[in-house]
Amino acid sequence: MAMVPSTGKVGLIPQLTWASGSFATGALFNAMALFALFFMTSVLGIGPAVAGTIILLARVYDGIIDPLIGAISDRTRHRWGARRIYLLIGALGLGASFIAFFNLSAMGVAGAQAGFLVTAILLLYSTAYSIFTIPYLAMPPEIAPGYDDRTRLMSFRVFFQLAGVMAGSVGAPALIEMSGGEQGGYQFMGLILGIAATGLCLIVFVGAAWLPQSERPQKTDHVDTLALLASPFTDMVKVIGNAPFRQLTVIKLCQLAVLSTVLACTPYFFGFVLKLGPAQIGQFYAVFGIAGIVSVPLYRWIIAKFGKRESYIALILLYAVALASWILWHPAEDSLFLFVRAVLIGSFSTGTLLCALAMLPDTMEYDRLQSGEAREGIMSGVWTFVENLAGALGPFIIGMLLQANGLIQSRDPLVEQPQAVLTAVHFGASIIPAVFCVIAVPILLRYRLDEAMLEQLRAKQT
Repeated sequence: MAMVPSTGKVGLIPQLTWASGSFATGALFNAMALFALFFMTSVLGIGPAVAGTIILLARVYDGIIDPLIGAISDRTRHRWGARRIYLLIGALGLGASFIAFFNLSAMGVAGAQAGFLVTAILLLYSTAYSIFTIPYLAMPPEIAPGYDDRTRLMSFRVFFQLAGVMAGSVGAPALIEMSGGEQGGYQFMGLILGIAATGLCLIVFVGAAWLPQSERPQKTDHVDTLALLASPFTDMVKVIGNAPFRQLTVIKLCQLAVLSTVLACTPYFFGFVLKLGPAQIGQFYAVFGIAGIVSVPLYRWIIAKFGKRESYIALILLYAVALASWILWHPAEDSLFLFVRAVLIGSFSTGTLLCALAMLPDTMEYDRLQSGEAREGIMSGVWTFVENLAGALGPFIIGMLLQANGLIQSRDPLVEQPQAVLTAVHFGASIIPAVFCVIAVPILLRYRLDEAMLEQLRAKQT
């Protein structure tokens, strides 16, 4: 299919089809964030510090491949368009590697052998995730060229991402429990979510045929090979020089470090401190997800009325307060407050997510207007690397805390853990993520990109 010109409005159905890709990535991301560390320590028998380090190393690897994938997609000339071919490759790899990870226990591996296999599979998973996500994230400036149109498009994406959060955070525990828990439960969950995510990503691939594509650079006869190999990293340095994008990526790092810390801590916090099981984890995140989905229209209105940055600052502070409230939990607390927190945390988390995603295409347009170059792919690569790095910080921090405080590794949930472990887990679910929220606020105060600035730059181009 020839590339569609990037002019004209994109209809509602193509926008929704594109946005639905976030359901698949959200489901896998949250299932991994929620259970990867716990699965490695409790089922595969890998030490918590080693498990957290493996997850971190896989994300450092992302720092090498993400700019490369972004730069390649920026330079791709294909009859399907620059981005679409990668949606197909990534879709197939994502499901296969996710299934393989949660079926490692079926191979009977343990100890060092399990560590090596886990590392290899996580590297494959990271590669597939990047191949799909980076070109996917580079598409919004072409789909929604208007400042407010992007908030609308990203609200669709947030809706599907929250549905994916529910699939990963509610569906995954339910699948594990209905299959008897332990090894068989994780195997079944991995298989179902992996197949479903692949199918949804393939729908996005098919639907992308009707989306606009920017013109790609023409082929040149003489190519400087060394310059070409270095270009992803030189381009990365250039886009980091884009102040709004640089600020937004650091803010996003803090915001996702909040989520990854909370998710990595959840199985331990619910099991050791709250004395609740996978079913209650599912109930909590069901309320969390529903509260987020219901609040999307409200946050669209708030952003339109008060501005993206101002809304972001208010919501991330409220997010911090809601998370920090866990430190006040005590055994005699009414169970109603569990779900009050789920509503508040789910709603404020959604608001911050929508703000960040609505601002990202603005920074991409700003870069194009300033530089005269199309670097959305490399910017998506940096953004995805930050997402992955933040996703590893939580398991790494919690893994180190558990190791330092003497976690007793056992498949028996009734094993009594040391008080030091309980305290560390309690702080990991409350104070540590709240601190990440607060760190983001001074950076947000320095962010200046708004609609008026973009209008001025557009006027200079005419």
